[in-house]
Amino acid sequence: MRKRVGLWIDHRKAIIVAVTDEGEEIRLIISKVEKQLRRSGDSPLKGGYESQLVPAEDSRQRTFTGRLNIY
Repeated sequence: MRKRVGLWIDHRKAIIVAVTDEGEEIRLIISKVEKQLRRSGDSPLKGGYESQLVPAEDSRQRTFTGRLNIY
């Protein structure tokens, strides 16, 4: 029995396709990871802006990378 497998993956989903002599199987895995993490705090247009309320860019990137690694 011969089996071929293909994989397509990005930050939103992964698609795995397996083809055998008996047929094909397609599996979809959704990551549920946001590409652009939301910043907390007030919008500069709505009122006061404090830099302590906005996470540092490297902190946001580490969070995003950590979630992708789990996925």
